[in-house]
This record gives sequence, C-alpha cells and structure tokens, in this order.
Amino acid sequence: MSFNNPIKPAKDIDGVRRSAFWHLGRRDHSEKELREKISRKTDNQQWIDTVVSECFEYGYLDDARFVENFIRSSQNKGFGSTRIKRDLQRKGIDVNYLAQVFEDDPHDYISDALALLSAKYKQRIANQHLKQKAMIFLQGKGHNFDDIFKAIDEHNEAYPDDDCDHLSEAVVLLSRKFKTAIIERKAQDKAMRFLISRGHTFHIALDAIKAFNENMDEEE
Repeated sequence: MSFNNPIKPAKDIDGVRRSAFWHLGRRDHSEKELREKISRKTDNQQWIDTVVSECFEYGYLDDARFVENFIRSSQNKGFGSTRIKRDLQRKGIDVNYLAQVFEDDPHDYISDALALLSAKYKQRIANQHLKQKAMIFLQGKGHNFDDIFKAIDEHNEAYPDDDCDHLSEAVVLLSRKFKTAIIERKAQDKAMRFLISRGHTFHIALDAIKAFNENMDEEE
C-alpha cells in the first residue's frame, strides 16, 4: 500500500519559484489555483506574492489565457455555460469578467446539448419520464433550461411522433413490473400510478392495462 509523499517545505524563495514553475509547466493555472498550490510549500506571504508577480511578468501566468483555454476544453467535453462559469468562479475568476466573456461568446451550446442527447437516446424523448431524465442529464453537464428545451425539441424532430408507439411502450413497462393479469382494483390503481408516473396519459394507461391483460390471457 502506497501513500503520497508529504510536501517538503520550501527553504527559500527559489523553492517556491521552482514549485510554481513546475505546476505551470504541467498546465495553465488561474492565479488563485497557483497561490493555493505554492502556499503548501510555504506560509511566507512575501515569497508567494513575489513569485506570483514574476509569473505574471514572464507571461507564465495569465488569467485571460487561462479562461480562454478552460472554456475551450470544457466546450469540447460538451459542458454548458452554467457549469463552465461555475467552475471558473471556483478557480477564482471574477464574476463580472466572466459575464463579459460569455456575453460575447458565439459558441452554440444547443448543438453541444443535442449531441449529448443523440449519443444517449436513440429514440424520441416522448413522455414526461424520459424528458425529466434527459433534463437531469443535461443539467448535470451544466446546460441551462432554455438550451435544454430547445435541444430536446431538435432531438425529437429526428423521431416523428408517428413512429413512437406509446401504447406498446406502456405495455412493455407493465410486463416488466407485473407477472400476472392486473385484475383487482388495488393492482389496477398501482398500475395506473406507475404508468402515469412514467409520463403516460390516463387513457394510454387504461388501454395498456387492457392490452396487457389480453396478452396474459393468450399466454394461458
């Protein structure tokens, strides 16, 4: 079993400087991130301030460049603007600066959300249950509600409503949950609540229970 080696305190400012250059050599950092990392090497605030100033002077540290690269990387992962802004705020980027950056951002986040949906769903997102799942999925990727609704609508355009057999879908759901005919009132109420919670209408639920029971009679 291995453990991470403890961080060795810097003996002088050169130790802090080497730590800063090492971190920046691996990837871009925001000023806040870099300060947090080199503060693990020392509690000498003067050394930290000096090294950070040097990094800005040499061009190794640049919050504007960091924001640009971070946004591009996040967009490539399919993340929405809500998540990207939240992540950047956590990294110490000023809220007002971010508002300005995203005001001028031409990126098409709806297309990103649509690509995520197309990869995950090979069917029409037809009922409320599926829509809720799709919305939660895209919210988790940081997309806002307007983009989510538009992406779902565009996704459904590729799957005409005529191609979606709601009744058959409801019968399949019942067959997975019930192993015998749904005859008793208590069982029927349970089946109705189950299908309606999955986004099916009252009438589809009624017809599905009837069709399910007919299928069970044929099997007997």
